[in-house]
Amino acid sequence: MRGHLWGGLFAADAAPALPPDLSPLTARSLAVFVIRYREGTLRYDELIVGTPARHGRRAGLYVHWIWVDDERSLRGGRRIWGVPKQLAEFRWEGPRVRVTDGQGLVAALRLSAKGPSLPRLPLPMTGFGTLDGARTVFTARFTARPGAASVRVEEWPARLPALRHTSARPGFRAASFTMVLPAPTLHPAPPAG
Repeated sequence: MRGHLWGGLFAADAAPALPPDLSPLTARSLAVFVIRYREGTLRYDELIVGTPARHGRRAGLYVHWIWVDDERSLRGGRRIWGVPKQLAEFRWEGPRVRVTDGQGLVAALRLSAKGPSLPRLPLPMTGFGTLDGARTVFTARFTARPGAASVRVEEWPARLPALRHTSARPGFRAASFTMVLPAPTLHPAPPAG
C-alpha cells in the first residue's frame, strides 16, 4: 500500500489499561495516527489511538481504538489482525480532518509539515491486537520520507481519554510511504490472574 501518515504522542490524564502480557513504554501517553492509503489493495482513511507498548522484547503500538471509512478494511482488521476497527466518516478540508461515527465526533485534527522530509528510510512499524484470545503481533515492511509535523487536536470527545496538551510532542509525518503488512503471528494469551 502507498499513502501518507501523520502521528504523534499526546500526554493523557490516564492511560487505558493494557492486557497483562503487554507493558507500557511511556507513562500516560497516547499515540494518535491519521493514515491515508491512496494506492494498493484498498484505498481508505484510518485514525488510530493506541498505547506504545512492549510484548517481550518487541516494541510497538497496542491499538485501543481504530476507525476506517471502508467496510472491507474493517472486516480484515478484525478477522486477520485482531484490531477493533469501527466505521467512520473522514471529512478533509485542506490540512484539517474531522472524523465522526455513529456516536458523533471521534476527533478533529489539524496536520501540517514542519520543515523538509528526510531521504527515504525503512522504519519499524509493529502493532499488537487480540484475536480469539491470542495476542497478534504484526510488523509492516514500511519505507517513507519521514519528517517533523504539527499534529494538533482541535476537538476531542469525552469518550476518549482526556489529553493534557492539544499538540503532539513529538509530531511526525511519513510522506509517500510504501507498506507491506504480512499476516500476524499469534501468541497464546497469558493465564488470567
